[in-house]
Amino acid sequence: MSNNNNILSLQDLYEFKVENKHLIRLHEHGLLRLITLNSEPRFSKVTNKIFFHSLLNNLVYQELFFDHYTQKSAGKHGPFLTKNLKEKDFVKISENHLKNEVIQIVSSPKWSCPPISKESLTKVKYLLNRFVNKSSISYFLEKCIDFNSSFNEAKVYEHEWSHSLSSYYEYLIHDPENNKIHMLIMTYE
Repeated sequence: MSNNNNILSLQDLYEFKVENKHLIRLHEHGLLRLITLNSEPRFSKVTNKIFFHSLLNNLVYQELFFDHYTQKSAGKHGPFLTKNLKEKDFVKISENHLKNEVIQIVSSPKWSCPPISKESLTKVKYLLNRFVNKSSISYFLEKCIDFNSSFNEAKVYEHEWSHSLSSYYEYLIHDPENNKIHMLIMTYE
């Protein structure tokens, strides 16, 4: 009979710690968060499948994001259930694509919201230039497209708090050289 006490799940094998959080108020109903996680040096060498499985199932990733606050919530991340998030939902994008897309999102008009201030836009550009670099690997959570679609009149919310957001955008920036994962999340209510 074997002893299974030494078997660790992937989310327990790789430890993540929140190192820092940057918040930028985009306007009255929009917030940009950049959450930096430290990872172990050996995590930088894992496959994509292990990378996403470990991150998605780790308690540090399981959090609800609202416009003005966050709440830890097992099994949920933003407007999504973590059991519904898979590696294939994260599309690899280039450094320039990420920077251009984020600037376009924060600069575009939002219904019933004032435009982003020049000061906030400058802060967003600074964060992007500081944390997105040539050695980082960037991903966009593609499920955000369906969630944000104004054409999706029969929108299916994955959990009871999903309806609190009108738009949700998420990018992951993996910096393997420095053992960091930056979660760039923009929420609009």
